[in-house]
Amino acid sequence: MSIFKNKKILVTGGTGSLGKELVRHLLKNEQPETVRIFDVDETEQFEFQHELKGYEDTVRFLLGDVRDKERLARAVEDIDVIFHTAALKHVMACEYNPFEAVNYHFKCC
Repeated sequence: MSIFKNKKILVTGGTGSLGKELVRHLLKNEQPETVRIFDVDETEQFEFQHELKGYEDTVRFLLGDVRDKERLARAVEDIDVIFHTAALKHVMACEYNPFEAVNYHFKCC
């Protein structure tokens, strides 16, 4: 039996490469009650929503930024498990924009 069966799960950065793979795995193998996909990129959410046809009763797409404490607080309401996959991962972009890279990772906390 899966530890995620019938659980309400939030995946931050849920439309990024890691987030999407995690969501696919959860839906295919773990039988969660709900998976909330929280991400700032509405285009990626739109595309991922089309990929996940058939899971409309299980998946919820939430538009928001992990740096927005109030929005994030609403997203985690009644959640059992949180996977935090939101990240800046392009080293070159972070090297050229160090203040934004640091701000991204520490502003939310």
